[in-house]
Parts: sequence; C-alpha cells; structure tokens
Amino acid sequence: MPIYEYICQQCDHRFDRLWPTAAAAEGQQPVCPGCASTATRRAVSQVSVLGTLGGLTPQEQSAAGAESARQQSYTPKEQIQTFQANRQKKRGQGR
Repeated sequence: MPIYEYICQQCDHRFDRLWPTAAAAEGQQPVCPGCASTATRRAVSQVSVLGTLGGLTPQEQSAAGAESARQQSYTPKEQIQTFQANRQKKRGQGR
C-alpha cells in the first residue's frame, strides 16, 4: 500500500494519503483536510532511514540475523571432502 504526500495549492497544507494500490493513486486528486479543496498536487517526499542496518524493520533485522546464522552453520566444501577422505581411509584400513 503506497503512501503519497500532497500539497494543497489553495492553503499550502501538507498531508499524506494511503492508497490501496499505486494504480488507484494515479490521476486522483485527494481532498485537502485543511480547506476541503481538490486543488492538490503530489509532493516529492524525503526518504527516512530507520535503524542502524540501513532501514530494516525489526522483523527484517531478525530475518537477516537468522539468515546470517544459517550461513555460518554451513560446513565448507573442503572440510566435507576432508571428512569423506578420512572416512574412506578408515574403511580401507579396517578391511
């Protein structure tokens, strides 16, 4: 759901509007809550970055941490090959 910021051309009131889809917002003139005028235009909004991880929400931070932990739990291919070679040597010695 996109949220757009608008400026009223009659009273210079700045407000935002949440739309169900970006397509629903196209060509629409929302009513100014300050003066009820439909003479509004969409403004270019500033971007706000949240948190220390570049704007990740707490849920995204948790998912990123879980993914990092999952990747760190992988055994490197070289180590697996060493384990397999040692196992084959032990099997060969035991026969």
